[in-house]
Amino acid sequence: MTANYDFIIVGAGSAGCVLANRLSADPATKVLLLEAGPRDRNPLIRIPIGVNYTVGSKLDWKLVSEPEAGADNRRLNLPRGKVLGGSSAINGMIFVRGHAEDFNDWERAGATGWGWDSVLPYFKRMETWQGPSSQDRGSFGPIAVSYGSYRTPLFEAFLEAGREMGMPVVDDYNTGDHEGFDWVQYNIDSRRGVRCSAAHGYLQPIRGRKNLTVITDAHVTGLILQDKRCSGVRYVRHGVDHSVAAGETILCAGAYMSPHLLMLAGIGPADRLQAVGVRPTADLPGVGQNLQDHCGSFAQFACTKPLTYYSLKNPVRGLKAAAEYVFRRTGPIAVFPMSVQAFLRSSPAQQRPDLQVQFYPVSRNLKSPKGEVGTFNAYALQFGLMRPKSRGSLWLRSTDPLQPPTIQHNFLADPADVGALTEGLRLVREINAQNAFRDFTGEEIDPGLHIRSDNAIQAYNRRNLLSEYHPSGTCKMGTDEMAVVDPQLRVIGIDGLRVADASVMPVVTTGNTNAPTMMIGEKAAALVLGES
Repeated sequence: MTANYDFIIVGAGSAGCVLANRLSADPATKVLLLEAGPRDRNPLIRIPIGVNYTVGSKLDWKLVSEPEAGADNRRLNLPRGKVLGGSSAINGMIFVRGHAEDFNDWERAGATGWGWDSVLPYFKRMETWQGPSSQDRGSFGPIAVSYGSYRTPLFEAFLEAGREMGMPVVDDYNTGDHEGFDWVQYNIDSRRGVRCSAAHGYLQPIRGRKNLTVITDAHVTGLILQDKRCSGVRYVRHGVDHSVAAGETILCAGAYMSPHLLMLAGIGPADRLQAVGVRPTADLPGVGQNLQDHCGSFAQFACTKPLTYYSLKNPVRGLKAAAEYVFRRTGPIAVFPMSVQAFLRSSPAQQRPDLQVQFYPVSRNLKSPKGEVGTFNAYALQFGLMRPKSRGSLWLRSTDPLQPPTIQHNFLADPADVGALTEGLRLVREINAQNAFRDFTGEEIDPGLHIRSDNAIQAYNRRNLLSEYHPSGTCKMGTDEMAVVDPQLRVIGIDGLRVADASVMPVVTTGNTNAPTMMIGEKAAALVLGES
């Protein structure tokens, strides 16, 4: 052992940065934060539109699924941040807490203390809300949250279409019930026009803390177990192996890598571990199971006016947009290219929204194998399945810790998911058919009006199905036989070890998962410190 710490945190992502900040607040506590990727110095991380360039770069784990039957046996890209800040440094910055009943469902499933009323204080603690004052929003937290600073008539048309359909336009969708149409909220500092990642919000302000050690480019290769207790970790950095000890180790490596590390240590389904040559130390059948993600498809419509991102290919318009961002921190570069959305039900039988519809003033060329973006003047309405019934799994590819896990999502394996996405296409067509879009919409480019029957729609959705990059559930929190961690996030049967990231979600939340993951980090810190 080269050093001893009170806490080792594995993964400086959305939850790990939170824990590093909160646990090191006591100067007498020694905390080590390990991140497999580099420092977050790339300027594209801070520029909101930079997400188009960071995904798939060296800041991304660049994981790939196994062939997915529900996606015409395609292997889907599964981006995950490999940089200080994790996925919060390369994602679309869309800030969605989720529906109140998501968290009440967690509690009903055995995650005691994780209902909406219990988690709301941690959502408030983490944010500085730069919108209208509200008792449900936080004012002094590390993460800046604001509405997008880019407005276009296309966005207004989307909201007006919702009104014409009899749906509400929600003032603030982050107060527990988000059914309806709304302006998107981002973890963007509106005063500076820059991304506020978990690293920027939680780590940058505490750079001078002597009791917090942050080591980047440190790939954790194993947990050190002694008599059913985790006493530290091993990691490799620049080809050199290291071992460090801690009173408690907290895995914040995400829904793919946290269960991977557990299985490498022999914690998981005993039969599967033995099959790849790992000696089981704790038979937890739920490790790597219960994998969930949002998935979706989209429709595209020609735009009759130069209001999409395609217009920025015009040198004059492009320079104007660049100048607007540089001097005013507004305009199309100041946001992820999607500033309005809706949470809707695929059928009246649904008790709460199960679809997220996102409006993109940008197109994708489906006729090209590369799927180039912004090559013609069109806009897209993407519809994503928020409460999937399908479940996937991941398992060890080998005992080599540097080999990624095998990931099988099983998208659309459940017929109910297929039906919901079928209705999703019909729903976005209905939105686009409203009078609000009359002055902007041209022909339906994809899938085209000839795609009408259930079978034709389902085939189109499978051809174009995409992950929405919200993996969760693989270290499920609860008390049943498939639980991996208890409601205090302690790994069952192993002392000195917790998991705190999206992998502990019993069920994925209704919406983007970055905000709930940071909340998990906040509540985890309170649990560790005995404050919750």
